[in-house]
Amino acid sequence: MSQSELKEYRLALKVIGNELKITDLAPLIGKSYRQAQRIVKAVREADFLGVLHGNQGNKASNKLPQAFEDQIIHLLRTKYQGFNLTHFREMLLENEDIRVKKTTLERWAKKHGLTKHRRRNYKTVHPLRPRLAQEGMLVQFDGSPHLWFGGKPSTLLVAMDDATGKILAAEFFKGETSLGGLKVIREIVDEYGIPEAFYFDQAGIYGKVERDWTSQIARALEMVNSKLFIASSPQAKGRVERVFRTLQDRLISEMRLRGIKTFEDANSFLKDCYIHLFNKQFGVDAQNPNRAYLPNVFGDLDLIFCRKEQRKINEGQVFSYGGDLHFVDEKTNHAHRLVNINTHLDGKVSFDIMGRVVSVKKLKKETRHLKAG
Repeated sequence: MSQSELKEYRLALKVIGNELKITDLAPLIGKSYRQAQRIVKAVREADFLGVLHGNQGNKASNKLPQAFEDQIIHLLRTKYQGFNLTHFREMLLENEDIRVKKTTLERWAKKHGLTKHRRRNYKTVHPLRPRLAQEGMLVQFDGSPHLWFGGKPSTLLVAMDDATGKILAAEFFKGETSLGGLKVIREIVDEYGIPEAFYFDQAGIYGKVERDWTSQIARALEMVNSKLFIASSPQAKGRVERVFRTLQDRLISEMRLRGIKTFEDANSFLKDCYIHLFNKQFGVDAQNPNRAYLPNVFGDLDLIFCRKEQRKINEGQVFSYGGDLHFVDEKTNHAHRLVNINTHLDGKVSFDIMGRVVSVKKLKKETRHLKAG
């Protein structure tokens, strides 16, 4: 007997004992006067059975077979372990050709203790900033170290367009480095063009609000006339933070389902499949359909999106780098100028002076001693 049925039974007994009128009973149990009359009559005739529903104890005619419930719960516990219920329901339809109602699935999962509860923080409410109007006006960029695949932590760098919520580029790395960030940004530039601005957190590879120095990424963006903004708090770039919550819930489950354990397989799945599916499901249309990306009019991007170090060239066209002496093998005398040492995204190294690539040779150790003598 439920609490409401127990209440109806107790009050009906009071009516029968002349302690309460039916006109007072009806509003107390939320029924009409006629319904209250029927309840009192049923209690007189059948005692507490009079308040029980007529179908109680009977099997519903539309009840799904127990074997079907067992099959769904088995899939959720094994093949799709760790999936949230919405994601699991999508996978059932896509991979198993099984349709099940959302309410039914939630009831079964709760019954077997398989529901996932997201921890909520009620301390501070941060209102959403309106999206910018055009794709390419602002790209939110962030990295998340996590157990994404395999048994060791890796870092996922994600660049998300503010206007559409779509992932423009993403890649797994062993850590959050300047070259990794430049690689992801270069993919955006090659695919779409140069965004008007980027929004980063205060990680050292991007820059610090209170420090007067330029990071490799800040230097590269300045060279292509793209603005760099540094967020003062995680809430300031809440959209990309929410994207990571979604990815940690869904992407990890899908990679586990496919047995992905290496960087090569993870990045292949991410770029060839998952980003497209994510954007199709979670992306929105920008208010203005015209894109705001800028064309490249800034020269050789290979000399921009790389890690640059500078050395001063001494007399004899020689400079020191990496513990070795290097010789600028050019007819022009570049003494007292600065040479850029460029470490490119593929790991190769080149040298340029004022944007012009120059030939450089590493001096052998015996040559160094001769010059020193």
